[in-house]
This record gives sequence, C-alpha cells and structure tokens, in this order.
Amino acid sequence: MTGILRKTAIFGALGVALSIMPTAGVSASATSASGQRELNDSCVEWDDYEGQLRVFYTPNGYADVVDEIKYWLGTENNKDLGKKSNVRLRIRESLADRPDKTLWEWNSGDNVKPGWHKEKTWRQVEYKKRWHVDAKFVFDVGGIDPKCTATTGNA
Repeated sequence: MTGILRKTAIFGALGVALSIMPTAGVSASATSASGQRELNDSCVEWDDYEGQLRVFYTPNGYADVVDEIKYWLGTENNKDLGKKSNVRLRIRESLADRPDKTLWEWNSGDNVKPGWHKEKTWRQVEYKKRWHVDAKFVFDVGGIDPKCTATTGNA
C-alpha cells in the first residue's frame, strides 16, 4: 500500500475528522467554500404558539447574499389561530459595543395566515460585518395576542 493510501485507510478506520477554523476576527463565511448556507431559530409563547425562522444565504466572494427568509407560524396543540397574524423580519449587524444596527426590515400587513411563508430579500452583507436575522411573531387570537421573537446565530 502506498503511503498516501495507507494514511487514508488508517485515518478512515479511526474515524478521524479534520476541520479548519477561521482566523480570529474573520467571518466564517469569508473563509469557507461557497454554496448556500442556512441560519435558523424558533420561539414558543404560552406553550402553544410557535414561530420558526429559516434564513438562506450564499457567500459570493466579498459578501454574504441573503437570498430568502422563510418563516412559519402556527400552534403546537391545534389551537385556533386567526388569519390576521403579523410578522416583522430584520437583517441586523451584530455590534459588540452598542445596539445592533438594522440593515433591512420587512413588516407584514395584518394578514398572515398560519403556515409557511417566504420573503425574497437579495440583500448583501459585507464579510467584515457579523450579522443575524430576527423575526417577531404576533399571533392572531381572541383577546391579547401572544408574541415571540426568534433570533438566528451570527453569520
């Protein structure tokens, strides 16, 4: 067996995994290979009303392109949810020493039905910026409308 093949066989048999960590201060997006990526989070209010957030972005050489944001709202225990819920989506720059900066914002009308929805964003965020997305869900129910916020990790 040649040296390269033998090393591959040994590492494969041991289940060794190698990873490359980005240099401190550099966005993981800037140092990784291209291809669409995803950030996500969810929130639950009053143990029944749930919002889910999925963000799809693609590194393009000098920036992350936030292609699309998908969101879902509904209930866990088949409780009634009206057809007039509200959602706010924001792409935000994460700042360590001051409040985060909103780079893009979208607010629905008073017309969001339960289920999955999507917004095409096509926004670019420079690699030097750390960013995340948050979604505020306001659930349409009788009486006081429950609310929750989902916030993704940083890209």
